[in-house]
Amino acid sequence: MELAFPASAEELRMSFPFSMAFQPMVNVTTGDIYAYEALVRGPQGQSAASILGRLKESEQFLFHQNCRNYAMRLATNLGITKSNAALSINFLPRAIRTPEACCAMTLTAAKSLNFPYERMIFEMTDAGRLLNTEQVRTVAREYQRNGFRIALSIDDLQSALSEKAICRQIRADILKLNMAITRNLHLHPHSQAAIASLQSICHAEEMDLIAEGVESPEEYVALLQCGIEHMQGYLFAMPGFESLPNFTLPTPVEMDA
Repeated sequence: MELAFPASAEELRMSFPFSMAFQPMVNVTTGDIYAYEALVRGPQGQSAASILGRLKESEQFLFHQNCRNYAMRLATNLGITKSNAALSINFLPRAIRTPEACCAMTLTAAKSLNFPYERMIFEMTDAGRLLNTEQVRTVAREYQRNGFRIALSIDDLQSALSEKAICRQIRADILKLNMAITRNLHLHPHSQAAIASLQSICHAEEMDLIAEGVESPEEYVALLQCGIEHMQGYLFAMPGFESLPNFTLPTPVEMDA
């Protein structure tokens, strides 16, 4: 796909090419697309592992900056700014050398594309492991100061239910339930109760709660019963390579099957 905006000289310094796929996060109540998550792919759609496995430690910062610039540019070309959907980008806090400089570079790229920076979400993919470090808190605060939203990926319900984890350490704008939590959720009533409690906390704290990795109608129904209205997963749409795919909601027949 030919992009309307050429790669910068810095982007051309990467030792290997890459591209992006996008997967929608869906508001199942309104039927709207909440956001598209940008997922790293090879230039012909190869897996993320085929790219990340080639990444050297010294290339972490440049790669992450290139990923967000490329994702913004490609999503803009595909028409994301014509909708109300946000763009969600994963990143590793440890790859950020200087949060101020990183935010400045991202804002410059967004302005060059007329991309509304308030519709950018940055998901901390290893935040759980690094939650108690000052580095993560500093990165989150700087990004939010510049108008970006911060999402935390949660794979432990008990830590997510901790007020300290949610509100004291990092004041996230969005929490995402990892697929390890949503998988076969309908078979785990205790987890369902915990998710319902977490949804209540998020509502009170004005945070959005998103369940990812939803693959079956049974998981979908269980999440609905927990009060979750933002979901993502193969049940709705597969990631679209260099495209912004639409989605489908389960039919009543599928939900009753």
